[in-house]
Amino acid sequence: MPSPVYPDGADPATYRGLPVIYEYTNADGDLRRFNCGQAAACTFLTHCGTLPAGLDAELAHAVMTAVEADHPPDNAGGWFGTSRRRVERICRTHGIEVEPVDGEQELRGRLAEGRPVIVMVGTEGPRFWKWHAPAGHWMVAFGFDEKHIYLTNNGGIPGMPWAEFLRWWNAIVPRLISMRNTGLTAPRPAVT
Repeated sequence: MPSPVYPDGADPATYRGLPVIYEYTNADGDLRRFNCGQAAACTFLTHCGTLPAGLDAELAHAVMTAVEADHPPDNAGGWFGTSRRRVERICRTHGIEVEPVDGEQELRGRLAEGRPVIVMVGTEGPRFWKWHAPAGHWMVAFGFDEKHIYLTNNGGIPGMPWAEFLRWWNAIVPRLISMRNTGLTAPRPAVT
């Protein structure tokens, strides 16, 4: 069930970002093995106010499965998850244009402004003989401190060490879908 996630364990002296974000995970939909892109988009859209927060499990499941039905995973028929263009399309369909966030410094800058960023990180996929196949996982970064970046849909552990994140953010699968060292966020509102 989607719920608030906090930057548990963050250093209060160096933490920058959101104090809380409403998190969807793969388990909130039907396509659990391949729907992390949809979960990240739902988390991001909830923060942007285009999807409601605080839903009970049944309604949240209905929101996630509607997104999956309208925008299913699309890489290799869905067997390899969700492409960048599909995540961008989910956001655009819900009225939110996204722009790229390039590199660690820009990522830190957006998070310090309280603007969450959708990211793709590499992971280890299924094991074949002696090697793990490459895989990827969509998450939403919502804050950072000196030692960690705080992410949604990370197995209940919001903080990931920066060195680990940067290694996985630069992995093969993010490269394959034009997300290597790149994130997606909503444009900064125009100053009037």
